[in-house]
Amino acid sequence: MKARTAVSACLAILVLTACAGHSHSLVREESDRDITTGMFRHEGPEGSSMALEFRGIRFEARGFAIERNQNLAELKRRYGIDRKHWDRIFSGMDTDHYVYAAQPELHAGNGATLRCSAVWRSGGSPAGECVTTDGLHVNFRFE
Repeated sequence: MKARTAVSACLAILVLTACAGHSHSLVREESDRDITTGMFRHEGPEGSSMALEFRGIRFEARGFAIERNQNLAELKRRYGIDRKHWDRIFSGMDTDHYVYAAQPELHAGNGATLRCSAVWRSGGSPAGECVTTDGLHVNFRFE
């Protein structure tokens, strides 16, 4: 009975964390000083979203595409003909080699926009830059 309860509890935790999506908070020390707060979410039922407060104005984007890529030439150079490793990569069991990218366009209530680009490795945190309508580049990093 105890084993069944423990298994049920573990499954409940897995289901809840899988459904919640993956959220990241802004790392202020590694972001442009004009960005005061920020959040980046990917996965989960609510989809992707990004929000930044830049120079006192809140910018947001929702539902943008997130691309997943692998550099197969680099993997071939690194792992050669290790058939077991290739089987894990192609079956989806080894996701350490994925690189994710997103290009959200954040909008503010006053009509201003930030065109952003974020990149991160599997298990990592998004980082990148945004460009204002004036051409100013601002860097961000999430935890």
